[in-house]
Amino acid sequence: MKDFRLNYLYSLSPIHCGGEGDLGNILEIAREVHTNFPYIPGSSIRGSIRNEVDIINSDATNKLFGKELDDDGNMGVHQVWFGDARLLWVPMKTMSFNGNQDIFTWVSCHSLIRDHAIISNLPFVTFPNEAVGTNAGTYEVADAQIKVLKITPDQEKTITFLGEFPDSLKDSVKPTWESNHIVLPDADFQVLMEHSLWTQVRNKISDGTKEDTEAGSAEVFWTDVCIPRDTIFYLPWGYSLSKIDPISTDEHNKLMEVIQGLIQVGGQANVGRGWVQSWVSHSTFEFNKQEQQLTNV
Repeated sequence: MKDFRLNYLYSLSPIHCGGEGDLGNILEIAREVHTNFPYIPGSSIRGSIRNEVDIINSDATNKLFGKELDDDGNMGVHQVWFGDARLLWVPMKTMSFNGNQDIFTWVSCHSLIRDHAIISNLPFVTFPNEAVGTNAGTYEVADAQIKVLKITPDQEKTITFLGEFPDSLKDSVKPTWESNHIVLPDADFQVLMEHSLWTQVRNKISDGTKEDTEAGSAEVFWTDVCIPRDTIFYLPWGYSLSKIDPISTDEHNKLMEVIQGLIQVGGQANVGRGWVQSWVSHSTFEFNKQEQQLTNV
């Protein structure tokens, strides 16, 4: 791979990326098979970014993403790729700290931190089989109680974000995250994460025309399951440049215009779902045509 970068997403509204399986009237979300954690498929992210770039310049779209399949069966070759967006930090708004009122904090787990550290080339330290966080003490959520130890400086280095937060989040989200985050063992995170998923029950109101129902009565029509707002994701992306007709700095800048702004991912866009603030670990582009390679600066 000639180019490998990292992208972060911060959800500004609930995200629903439909999953597989027959769960009756429950609209499930896409989940990783090996962890059962929700994720955003790379195809959804790629499609959203492509559509936004196409609004700016269709020629740049064809150069970056390849021409779409035409009637003759011909398709262009892509020069940019996007991986799946995985969970990194999940908001937990129903925790109480040391017996006091509820607080807002982000939670993650050993395996998510490890995988992000590997892909980010960050130093990794082994976390204890206990919760660690910015504020040591006892936390309560539902009927569970968690004792949190003070996170160490070496552990803080492992959970660092690459690059800088965007301006829209720098003065609000960043300082809040820096003072309120907890890393849990995987088993504890799996349980707590289910409490943090956003659900909404849609009821169907009867008009009384059916014999077995009364006017004004309600039945469950379907139940939405979504990834909540304030969730932080990360995903790999990069360029795989054509040797014949590689993209230029101009096309790269058009992509950056989109990928460092607001994008919509997943379904139910008509009710405002899926909006995320996107930013990249670095946005520079330098291409040496003579050597036919891409270099990060």
